Amino acid sequence: MKKILSILVIACVAMLFVSCEKEGVYNPAKKISKIYFTDANGARNLEESWSWNSDNTLDKIDYYSDGALAYTLNFSYEKKRLVRMNVYSSNLYVDYTYQGNQLKEVALYSNGNLIDTYSFTYENGKISRITDTYFAGKDAVDIMINPLQYVLPNEIITMVDAISQAYPCENPKSTVTSNYELTWDKNNLVKLLRTNTSSDQTITLKAEYDKMANPFYGAMTEIFFENNIANGYFSQNNIVLMESMVTSAGQTATSLANYEYSYEGKYPVSRKLISNNQTTVTEFEYKN
Repeated sequence: MKKILSILVIACVAMLFVSCEKEGVYNPAKKISKIYFTDANGARNLEESWSWNSDNTLDKIDYYSDGALAYTLNFSYEKKRLVRMNVYSSNLYVDYTYQGNQLKEVALYSNGNLIDTYSFTYENGKISRITDTYFAGKDAVDIMINPLQYVLPNEIITMVDAISQAYPCENPKSTVTSNYELTWDKNNLVKLLRTNTSSDQTITLKAEYDKMANPFYGAMTEIFFENNIANGYFSQNNIVLMESMVTSAGQTATSLANYEYSYEGKYPVSRKLISNNQTTVTEFEYKN
């Protein structure tokens, strides 16, 4: 399995940011410091710890699994604009290139080898299409088992098998191209359609939102770019309903996820997810 596509929690690159129209700049009014996750069995654990630089740029994120540090993402900038994200003590990193105020390309490397590229097409100042070119091989297989497995949204786990079929890795020279078509309602991503060259499988994600502030808006904090969709990079508000549809060989599987929030002011302090007859809770703490 190469990666998991999802839209959740607010469903990867937005055209407007919380505080700046220049892509690659993330400076929210309220800055996350810690994220806790309570699973369906009631076990509550620290999931993420965010550290910020004195110039208000995001320095690093520590990710935890069962209370132990799993890995760390470090962020590098040029004039407060994100240009690289790397996994500490690993040869895995992501480079970001821009054209004017817009994101041009995202490239993922492992052990110096190019693994994945994303290129972007714009209409009316917003991303309308993302082309993902994935180069399968040993390095790609290695990073499939990286610690991102611990932070994948639970409601998307059921889609893993279907999505992974679209990314055959047994051929070290194989290349898979996926296309993402994006539909917007103002500053919220309301529909995402994904197709690829390796199968007839399509994935359609539809989302509805509230009117409150999404603290992840504009944050690129995932190694695999489409996982930023799940973590809120794209949308200004918080998702309340997501419908996911996977179609292959004439068969369609549909999944629904509902979200309920508690707020202090305009920002969420907890999010309850109800999906697949299970309930999980994510809590957010902010920097003073």
